[in-house]
Amino acid sequence: MTQVVSQLLKINLRMRSKENIRRLLCDVLGGSAGHDRGSETIGDFEGSTFVVGGVTFDVVVPSGPDAPLSKVIDKHGEGIDSICYAVNDMDQTQSQLQKHGIEFSRLTEFHGNKVAFVHPRDACGIALEFIQGPLVDKSLQAD
Repeated sequence: MTQVVSQLLKINLRMRSKENIRRLLCDVLGGSAGHDRGSETIGDFEGSTFVVGGVTFDVVVPSGPDAPLSKVIDKHGEGIDSICYAVNDMDQTQSQLQKHGIEFSRLTEFHGNKVAFVHPRDACGIALEFIQGPLVDKSLQAD
């Protein structure tokens, strides 16, 4: 069987407040704050990273009360938004997933990276994100 992913890249969290999740991840769990990229994201939200136990958490918060992410949080609550994996070959990943009836719901490019998403209905209720490309390492690591 062909390996689809090369590594866990990050766990994406949707939150209303960066400060609340910072307190949990840093003050309570002993993690460290990483890169705060503000609105330099794919979407109408702000992002920050935190590293806890070697795992990167990418936290997204709505850019305002009418932002689409606010509506998602209203409907689904705060918590895990998606799990993100690095892949070596996005075309191969897409092909392998299609063989199992799993389709990308969105495929885009961002800062030279190919980024794809799978809807939770196709992946046992888990929203999956895949990234291939020259990742900006500083955005996923603690400062």
